[in-house]
Amino acid sequence: MVREFQRIISTEARAQVLDRYGRLPDAVLACVGGGSNAMGVFADFIPDESVQLIGFEAAGDGVETGRHAATITEGREGVLHGMRTYVLQDDDGQTKESHSISAGLDYPGVGPEHAWLRLDRQGHVRAGHRRGGHGGAQAAHADRRHHARHRERHALAGAMRVGRRIAETDPSARPLFIVNLSGRGDKDVDTAMTWFGLDGKPDATTGGKA
Repeated sequence: MVREFQRIISTEARAQVLDRYGRLPDAVLACVGGGSNAMGVFADFIPDESVQLIGFEAAGDGVETGRHAATITEGREGVLHGMRTYVLQDDDGQTKESHSISAGLDYPGVGPEHAWLRLDRQGHVRAGHRRGGHGGAQAAHADRRHHARHRERHALAGAMRVGRRIAETDPSARPLFIVNLSGRGDKDVDTAMTWFGLDGKPDATTGGKA
């Protein structure tokens, strides 16, 4: 049901990219928490096997620390909120607390269609560290028309990493990406200033100052 409400994103994006570039994108990228925005932009591209669907989860303090929200990357099959999917859980099957500075990604489960994509289709999910999200923030701020939320910055930072890897493999490549930015980040300003040391106080991550 959520996918059907959100899929207008991919319906319009697919039509617009064909109209502007005359071809489908090489990849569609989005951040993944519960997964509604990602499924919205993925939906109409699912039948297109040439299109990679790449989601980026929040790695928080690092997946090795246990303080993260990388549910598909580190979770196990379980049941949460009435759905069978990937869940962050302990050895007894109890749901573990997730962690991310992005409220939109701080969730210990993921929509079941994302679980299906991971198992059956071209869906790829990667964990993005919050420091990588800072690079995405800088890219978003370079375009003054859009102030991305913390969660979308994971997708922007991930897209830049994917692009660099393609360039390293084939310097002549000109990949075409769609990156979903599903909201404005006004309410994330205070958090960003604290975590990235932009307020002149000690950085909450490194102890340094901006």
